[in-house]
Amino acid sequence: MPESGVGSPLSDTPASRLKVLVADDNPTDRMILSRLVSQLGHRVVVAENGQQAVDFFQSESPHLILLDALMPVMDGFEAARQIRRLADERLIPIIFLTSLTETGALVHCLEAGGDDFLTKPYNPVILQAKIQAFNRMQEMHQTLQEQRDLITTQHQRLLREQALAKIIFDRVAHAGSLDAPNLRYLQSAFAMFNGDILLAAYRPSGGMHILLGDFTGHGLSAAIGAMPLAEVFYSMTARGFSLRDILLELNSKLCRILPVGIFCCAVLIEINSDKGLVEVWNGGLPELVILDRE
Repeated sequence: MPESGVGSPLSDTPASRLKVLVADDNPTDRMILSRLVSQLGHRVVVAENGQQAVDFFQSESPHLILLDALMPVMDGFEAARQIRRLADERLIPIIFLTSLTETGALVHCLEAGGDDFLTKPYNPVILQAKIQAFNRMQEMHQTLQEQRDLITTQHQRLLREQALAKIIFDRVAHAGSLDAPNLRYLQSAFAMFNGDILLAAYRPSGGMHILLGDFTGHGLSAAIGAMPLAEVFYSMTARGFSLRDILLELNSKLCRILPVGIFCCAVLIEINSDKGLVEVWNGGLPELVILDRE
């Protein structure tokens, strides 16, 4: 049965009180060590062999384990291996209790899953230092796990935003004439939505308007800017406005509704097939390259 040791704390504060599993088949050694750990202010759970240590690890969830290497029923080596498997991602320090001094025996303790040694007879000062050191290590491990979980949560939220942005973007981008036979384009699959936008629409009098834009930011913030831009572009092109008028209205509307820090660099092109003319306006994007059929 698990036992709790209660004694007068030497220096640990209640905030750092731990549950310590002491596993030793020698009643005298078990009593001495349990007493020392209790006097440091920690709760003690005792086991008489390795099998009990594994069972109590599952039922009591100790913070730290003091494990004798040589015990009946199941030795400390096998117990440490099983506890490591059960602990999974949890950081549960295992300190082997041993009078062994041979290098090979000590290496065997580490290979079985041990983190440190405590030699007999026990030194209270060294015992306290080891417990405090592993307690600090567990606190750092807990902090890292919490930060990892926070990053995972934020990443999932970002993916949801990007999925929503992609829906908005697809509805905006494919509302026009991107399937026109005289258009060929390549869109990168680097991200769900990376701020790039391509719009195309036929003019009532013939010819076509094309807009290639690049919004600052990614995901939802960029999609928010794409909606009013597409609305102005498609509606004014459908009503026969010139490229200059569309540019002025686009600039005016984006300036009114977008916050500081979100803007769009863009190239607008008007193709007049009847006259064989192409009008190009570039605002902030790299220079265009005009190629002939050869």
